[in-house]
Amino acid sequence: MSHAKLLSYLIQNSLITTVPLELVQPPYTKNYDPDAKCEYHGGALGHTTERCRGLKHKVQDLIDEGLLNFQGRWPENW
Repeated sequence: MSHAKLLSYLIQNSLITTVPLELVQPPYTKNYDPDAKCEYHGGALGHTTERCRGLKHKVQDLIDEGLLNFQGRWPENW
């Protein structure tokens, strides 16, 4: 499952909300991609949803809290 699909699932199930990201100003980090946007950060430019460290940390928090696991079956449309 892609991070984008996982994000959609988590939002629909009220486990997560998007987090606005402050506009990034130069000088940019070496990983900054002006053509990439992150849905977890409200469409902010600079990185993709797939590479979003903030989302990955939030997903890990949900796993640690026992609110999310990847055992069992996901709905087929995911």
